[in-house]
Amino acid sequence: MSDQTWPPKTPDEGGSVPPQSPAEPTPPAEPAAPYSAEAPAPQTPSTPEPPLPPSAPDYSTPPAADPGYAPPPPDPGYAPPAPGGYSPSPVDPYGQSPAAGYQTPYPQPTDPYAQQPGPYGQPPAAPYGQPTEQYPPAGYPAQPPYSGPTPTPPPVAYGGGGALVDWPKRALGGLIDYVAPWFVIGVLTGIVSNVSSSLGSILSIVLSLGWFIGYLGYKSGTTGVTFGRSIAKTKLVSEATGQPIGVSNGIVRQLAHIIDQVICFIGWLFPLWDAKRQTIADKLMKTVVIDNSADPNAGNYDWNIQR
Repeated sequence: MSDQTWPPKTPDEGGSVPPQSPAEPTPPAEPAAPYSAEAPAPQTPSTPEPPLPPSAPDYSTPPAADPGYAPPPPDPGYAPPAPGGYSPSPVDPYGQSPAAGYQTPYPQPTDPYAQQPGPYGQPPAAPYGQPTEQYPPAGYPAQPPYSGPTPTPPPVAYGGGGALVDWPKRALGGLIDYVAPWFVIGVLTGIVSNVSSSLGSILSIVLSLGWFIGYLGYKSGTTGVTFGRSIAKTKLVSEATGQPIGVSNGIVRQLAHIIDQVICFIGWLFPLWDAKRQTIADKLMKTVVIDNSADPNAGNYDWNIQR
């Protein structure tokens, strides 16, 4: 061991430096271990090889014939055509006359829509139900459209004969026989009611029954013509006989008109759509109203009560 210490002492004032000990040598590095076969070697991903293209068949050598196959014998009735192409027969076996320069060995298809001649010299029938004649015929001048007046439909007749009248004529007779008298009775009873209300009520009942039930029922049953019907030129008759229905049936028919009124006067409108142009009272009594304009005395009304 050296007597010198570490770290070295500071030089003294004389400037002398004490000697230092030499540095220790560095040991050499150990050599690397040799490669061992037991260690797994690094593997790299393998690239798949592209498929090979299909090899073309070899046509240089024909395949060997099948020893077990024998070609069929030739047909003794068939003669191969002569070399040089096909020459059609000069006579057409189907009776057709082909155009010049072209031979038709096969029949041409027929048109299914063509008209076929009828038997026994009749004109050809049209296919699929079509008309065989033209209307108007060829060469015939076309008729102009009809521009005349519209024909009037025949009047509706009933079982007993005569023409049934329409609703406007019945309405005209009803206005004269019912509405106008009702207005007159209302004015008279109003005047009397100012004096006595009970007397006015009695007068209203008497006049209403007397006119609507008594007089109209009586005239409808005996002659079938009331004052309103004489103006409209109509007549009430029986549906079965065509004659007046009688006084009793005429009065009952007037009472049956109450049904026409209690259903909001709809019964009076039945002739608008009814086949026989009847009201409910007419249906109950089996009566109809016919046109009486052919009678020369239809407009002349007789106010007398006939017996």
